[in-house]
Amino acid sequence: MSKRRWPLPFIKYSGAGNDFIILDAREETPIGNPGSLAKALCRRGRSVGADGLIVIEGPDDKVPGDSLPRMRLWNADGSAAEISGNGARCVARFLVDHGASAESISFRTDIGVVTAQVTGDLCRLQLPTSGIVFPNRRLRVEGRHLTGTYVEVGVPFFVCFHDNPDELAVRFLGRAIRNHPKLAPRGANVDFVRVDDEQRLFFRVFERGVEAETLSSGTGSLAAALASAAAGKVASPVVCEARGAALTVRFRHVAHAIPGTGPTTNQPPGGASEGTNSTESAEGQNIRDESPELPELVRETGPSDRIEFVDLEIEGDAMPIYRGEALVEASRSPRR
Repeated sequence: MSKRRWPLPFIKYSGAGNDFIILDAREETPIGNPGSLAKALCRRGRSVGADGLIVIEGPDDKVPGDSLPRMRLWNADGSAAEISGNGARCVARFLVDHGASAESISFRTDIGVVTAQVTGDLCRLQLPTSGIVFPNRRLRVEGRHLTGTYVEVGVPFFVCFHDNPDELAVRFLGRAIRNHPKLAPRGANVDFVRVDDEQRLFFRVFERGVEAETLSSGTGSLAAALASAAAGKVASPVVCEARGAALTVRFRHVAHAIPGTGPTTNQPPGGASEGTNSTESAEGQNIRDESPELPELVRETGPSDRIEFVDLEIEGDAMPIYRGEALVEASRSPRR
């Protein structure tokens, strides 16, 4: 199959400092291999440069009655990603910029249908998954034992508390944790968190797929807040400040029964976050019946001490920052 350099129109969006190249493929699939294209376009200094590539596809004609666009995401290294909180908010803003109602936007992702509301440059996003927190998990990193919190928020995170994240070598330490054998096979994003008060924290984040520290992370904000809430340090809503911008996250702790043990309130240490119920209810229906695919870090001691949160929201800026046309070498044949 012959290849040549094609002009490819794109729009670049930023969400709280995370930047994404967005391609609109609702009318036509513009590329053959989005993973390869992501590697080519996202390389800083040699191309457009971004944390990831987002392709917006039309409704799935194989699903009767489906009318929702779909968000597909590839990291800067070409790997596919389940979700990005900041990327999804950029998609919501993109859809509003192209005619969708700002009051309520819905689109499909690999973790389900997300919804959002857009007001100017501000976007508030609701995730269709619960947040699962496993506190007090130990890793041996560079010859030392490290205690942190494993969190699932659609993507995996390992959260470390530290009094001064600014003094840490995040690139070095983040890479060592992200690739730790006990977090295989998926690995994990890594948060380094300082809690300032009950409703504010600061964090730095090393993101898999980018394989570097990024200016912000939407799911990273949630992971930082949920790990802090599980430790009794914060309560919803929480302002999560990163180097790129601040995001506000909201959540609700919900009780759940651990199989074989009967009902439990499973309260976070220090009390419940806002809206906590002591029994399971219809409002908790987003909780998955089974735990996600868990790494050895969790399986070696069992998931019985997990803490779950629902009604996950991320709020912050999302805006277009550049419109252009890239010259790429890629087949224009449809993906198979």
